[in-house]
Amino acid sequence: MPVALRRKRKYSGCCCSKRSSSASDVYQQNKNTQCQQCKDGTEPEEWKNGAIPTAFSEDLPRPLTPGCCIRLRGFVQPTCSRFSVNLRCGKDSDSDIALHVNPRLSQRYVVRNSLLGNRWGIEETTCISKPKLSRNQPFEMDILCSESMFFVSINGKHVCAFVYRVLLAKVKNIQVVGYVKVSDVEYTTLDVYPQSSPKNEFYTVPVIEEPVVSTENTLEVPLTAKLPTGLKLGQQLEIHGKVKILPSSFFINLQEGTHMWPHPPVHLHLNPRFNTTSVGKYMFVRNAWTNGDWGLEERCPGVHFSPGSEFVVVIRRGNNHFAVWIDGKLAGEFKFRADADKVNALYIQGDVTIKAVCLRTKATDACFTKKPKRFAL
Repeated sequence: MPVALRRKRKYSGCCCSKRSSSASDVYQQNKNTQCQQCKDGTEPEEWKNGAIPTAFSEDLPRPLTPGCCIRLRGFVQPTCSRFSVNLRCGKDSDSDIALHVNPRLSQRYVVRNSLLGNRWGIEETTCISKPKLSRNQPFEMDILCSESMFFVSINGKHVCAFVYRVLLAKVKNIQVVGYVKVSDVEYTTLDVYPQSSPKNEFYTVPVIEEPVVSTENTLEVPLTAKLPTGLKLGQQLEIHGKVKILPSSFFINLQEGTHMWPHPPVHLHLNPRFNTTSVGKYMFVRNAWTNGDWGLEERCPGVHFSPGSEFVVVIRRGNNHFAVWIDGKLAGEFKFRADADKVNALYIQGDVTIKAVCLRTKATDACFTKKPKRFAL
């Protein structure tokens, strides 16, 4: 239920600023953990001197447990360059911070950290998607508690996660710092995350009969897509894409459900890895997530993908296996480890651009033609 707001004026900084006059020593001790923006001297002056207002602060109505979701709604003011949401272990100025979520509007990423024993931990900045936040616009942020980490979504889109560094039960207070107006804080429980909504509509893979597909447009990655017919015997799923210039890895999942939490059963996990110890030697990993854990990996040299190259991946369903074809060549077969009739979703994440995805009712090699005639889906 929505919780009544109790606005207070306190002052606090980000993980790179003085939190109060009594924390100046902590600031000096933690210069080595400052974000790159502070090191470059581009940190906004008000964050440097700690003169940032607390927009909202209150104690949680009940202890957090897996499935609990804190939904924060507000408005980004015209002068806002960043703000932070802190889940704290108390309401005192020197309380530990279990989760510090710090969106940077200009840089379009979200910093995560924790403050334990008056020391900031290792800062995390990698986000799987860029947060869509703008000045003079409303926003909504969800923080979901799972068994092992926080999941953070902004305006209905999952952005990042943060593994627990303290026990979840110790979190007692929520604080919002920065030039934002908080209109509502709701404490609720979710069965799955993220949830489909008008702000977060999942793509539906088209079923086609035509020999070729258009690759003139791109689909947003991470891509969560529904398979309207599943993947039936004799059908094939086509994925047209391009590996980024400096890739680390990407993966393709055939799974049950479009959610991230609870972890969905993954019937086929295809994972090209480029960040191996040997320069120029890549790895292609296949696996499945069943019964709550990953199974035994199947590995082979990743000769099928290279940085900056285009590709066509075709997944065909056989009687007892998935056959994976890449650019017209059989890359391997993966035997079913669960009931393949339950596959109903596709998930793609990582260093890749996706140009088209489609389902075909019959297997065909037409998609491997080098310069096909294109048409609009």
